[in-house]
Amino acid sequence: MDKVKICAELGINHNGNLELAKQMIDLACACGVDMVKMQVYNTDLLYNNDRNARYYKDSKRAELSYKDFRVLADYSPIEWFATPFDIEAVELLEDIGIKRYKVASRSLTDHKLLEKIAKTGKPLILSTGRHPVEAVKKSIEFFNNDVTILYCVPDYPAKIQDLNFGRMIKLSEMLKLPFGFSDHTQGIWASLEAVRLGATIIEKHFTVSRNLEGCDQPCSLEPLEMKLLVKSIRQFECYQKAQTLE
Repeated sequence: MDKVKICAELGINHNGNLELAKQMIDLACACGVDMVKMQVYNTDLLYNNDRNARYYKDSKRAELSYKDFRVLADYSPIEWFATPFDIEAVELLEDIGIKRYKVASRSLTDHKLLEKIAKTGKPLILSTGRHPVEAVKKSIEFFNNDVTILYCVPDYPAKIQDLNFGRMIKLSEMLKLPFGFSDHTQGIWASLEAVRLGATIIEKHFTVSRNLEGCDQPCSLEPLEMKLLVKSIRQFECYQKAQTLE
């Protein structure tokens, strides 16, 4: 099997603190992940100025400036990329020069955003969430470039019993695309099971401490846990390689 790409999703766990975001990058690198990812958005645009929206407060607190994202992209010694939620965010990320894009499940039907990203010609990670198969198919039609579909249950945290890895595999077979897993459960078991089933990318929320404010903290791994996840995946890869050599 090819090496699984492990992505530490910093998301909004930095709470808008640039120095904390840098610390998170340092710790993620020390854990051995391959990539770090963030989210580029305008809170008021994202929630249509609805300050009563469920995650508005957390998102607003964590909103970084475009200048901050440039600083963090330059700061990261490993691949840094992001999920854009609007056209201006894509333009910023193109100016920064990222290598790939992630589309969140909530943006899967935002065809203007998909069209803008498709024009970059860069690899895409597309989170499918709970969208029906036809919606996923339609979104993929925008792209001629490298696409990996990402299975996730968009709850924070997600419950193990709500996972349906059969959907992940069936979508991959139906669309003839590689699949990955965005893990919103607590702990590392679900990510390891996804790798065993053939996931090529694992995305897991990462935090310095789950005691910090923020809606994503409960489903995030702290550094020692992320280090264990990386080590466990690499051990499994060694095991798989040994089996193919026999």
